[in-house]
Amino acid sequence: MEPRLTLSCGEYRRTRPLLDGRVTVAGYDIEVIPDPLPPTGILGDYQYPRTLLMLDEKAFDICEMGMAPLVTALSQGAPLVAIPVFHYRRFRHRYIFCRGAAGIETPADLAGRRVGVRRINQSAAVWARALLQHDYGVDLKDITWVVTLDVPLRDAVRNELDMEVARPGESLEELLVRGDIDAMIEASNLTPAAREAAGMRMLLGEDPRQLEVDYYARTGFFPIMHTIALWRDVAERHEGLCQALHDAFVEARAVGNRGGEPRSRYVLATEEEEWWESLTPEQTEILCGGAGRPRDPWSYSLDEDGKTVEAFLDYAFEQGLTPERYRAEDLFVAP
Repeated sequence: MEPRLTLSCGEYRRTRPLLDGRVTVAGYDIEVIPDPLPPTGILGDYQYPRTLLMLDEKAFDICEMGMAPLVTALSQGAPLVAIPVFHYRRFRHRYIFCRGAAGIETPADLAGRRVGVRRINQSAAVWARALLQHDYGVDLKDITWVVTLDVPLRDAVRNELDMEVARPGESLEELLVRGDIDAMIEASNLTPAAREAAGMRMLLGEDPRQLEVDYYARTGFFPIMHTIALWRDVAERHEGLCQALHDAFVEARAVGNRGGEPRSRYVLATEEEEWWESLTPEQTEILCGGAGRPRDPWSYSLDEDGKTVEAFLDYAFEQGLTPERYRAEDLFVAP
């Protein structure tokens, strides 16, 4: 009888074939815990509630997790391991928003301002702050960071950061519209109502596609947001599980890439699909290689993605999420 294990993961084109049973995990009976899809409309960002169910209730054996919550959990002793499945990636250039009346024209204008972020350990925010710091010369210590949820930070960093916690129940959009913050970093787009009410603009321009592609061409980073984690004791009890999981996610990616998949109703996947479809052929070629040397930007390999993983671990340590500079092998079991 095959071991029965539970899995919770968002529905992306690259994961749907595993979630709907067209792809299976060899040797295992995987019960997929579905996201709470509403009858109509688009499912919002369920990722952090999923992470909390994993960490606080051990609700799943295997779970999609953001890179930043993963390293935060590891720093607090959570016995987790991950496999190199990097199914959700986004450039963060388009998700730094500022209030129209704030007079912020360039990243340098963020000095002395109040900038909202859901959590310091939000993966999108880690990459966005690193972008501001390393590409635009912004000193993160010159900003007052307004968070909706406080999380543990390394003392050396917490003591340098000017940080406030918003009142319970207040969203960053509300704070931006009201003028309590001047800018914000988000993981997805703002609602049209908030954009209009705040006179909001994207800090790096309303069409940052070429900035994103140039960033990739220069750095080689296609920023990794999420990976697949499991409890260490589960991995140890089932010797071949990590390899079987990785193989299944690789197969699901191949099936999803063949085309003909229905559009996702998960907001993170939907925005990703819309972004991809908006690229010019020249921009697509930079990301995917030319006809002679095609490549899949969504690589599931530490050999191919090691540089991106190492950059994230640099940023996580710089920003105080980890007590020491972690290594890739501290997180991942290579299949």
